[in-house]
Amino acid sequence: MYTLVTGATSDIGRVICQTLTEAGHTLLLTDLSEDALKDVCQSLSGANHRYLALDFTDVEKAQNDFKEYIVCEQLPVSNAVFAAGIFATKPIKMVDYAFIKKNFDVALFSIIELTQVLANKRINGTNLQGVVMVSSVSAKFGTKGYAIYSAVKSAMLGLVHSLAAELAPVRVNAVLPGGIHTKTTDFIYQANPEIDRRYVLGEGKPEDVANAVAFLLSDKSRWITGQEMVVDGGWSRN
Repeated sequence: MYTLVTGATSDIGRVICQTLTEAGHTLLLTDLSEDALKDVCQSLSGANHRYLALDFTDVEKAQNDFKEYIVCEQLPVSNAVFAAGIFATKPIKMVDYAFIKKNFDVALFSIIELTQVLANKRINGTNLQGVVMVSSVSAKFGTKGYAIYSAVKSAMLGLVHSLAAELAPVRVNAVLPGGIHTKTTDFIYQANPEIDRRYVLGEGKPEDVANAVAFLLSDKSRWITGQEMVVDGGWSRN
């Protein structure tokens, strides 16, 4: 059985992959760059991991390529972690349709398209057991410049709630991280050295997100579905 991880070459995606392999998962990694995927795959413990380069800015092609791959390779997929996304902030007056579409294609519409494949019994049988989407606390709280990012992450939560009902007994949940210090977000921390004061448990790390994902895919969460697990070091309560 394979666990699909999208966005596998991002800082958070890499740590999710490492954490899941340590928990015994065999992975099917996807992201845009084949070279980066190969690098991540070779760094993982365990054997038989696979990778497939997909471009989620062309969602229909990505869906067809994914479907063809798992059918031709006869890969049963039991879990999916959707961590692909774009972190780009823009004031609403600077946003155009192309920017909006790209964000929704990569981070939301790709989830719908790949889940259609995984939930199709003619393609994946009854193998699918768990789905985890990496959303954000930005889905709950407004911030200047985050309108499109927040809209995508909010829509993801609506998808979680409905799919949990529709796909049961498949468990569908979301992890909502607060600010996680990565190479992508480093510019925020450089511009605002006081940012950690809102986080009563200190700076968030990719491992914090990965551990939550691993829990939601484990038997320890067997009676949890349709839920939003906030992982923000107390930010939303301070």
